[in-house]
Amino acid sequence: MTVETVPLNTGAQLPLFGLGTWQVKDETELTVALRAALDNGYRLIDTAHLYQNEHIIGDVLHEYISSGKIKREELFITSKLPFVAHAPEDVPKCVESQLKALKLDYIDLYLIHCPCPFKHQEGSFLPLLENGKLVFDEQTSHIDTWKALEKLYHEKKLRALGVSNFSG
Repeated sequence: MTVETVPLNTGAQLPLFGLGTWQVKDETELTVALRAALDNGYRLIDTAHLYQNEHIIGDVLHEYISSGKIKREELFITSKLPFVAHAPEDVPKCVESQLKALKLDYIDLYLIHCPCPFKHQEGSFLPLLENGKLVFDEQTSHIDTWKALEKLYHEKKLRALGVSNFSG
């Protein structure tokens, strides 16, 4: 299967067709879907920290890459920064946890998932709630978050950056 691509400003080729993994947390279901997709030529896999399935994707990707079925360079993995990890000191911690879960050295396209930064519970990236409501992070700006992402881009852990769910 040949999938059309569009070039990003980095020179990377973004496939126009891929497998989205939102709302698929069942390990067996996602494993079967990923294997079927990869076996049939899909090379773009879209996930996010928020989807809570990156570890399942990582297991399948590791299986395919280590067996030689697919080369890492043939894949285009997109993931996203959660709304509770916008603080500059949280960005690298979150990305590292995602890379570990995905069993990869880099993510091809990394997006800020949501424009609104919220606070997280101490020691985790679970949302902090007060009176049942998310606690807005008034201290963190988009510029500071972006600068932290650019650092990881320059370290080649993230190969392209963007935003998701922002309105203009």
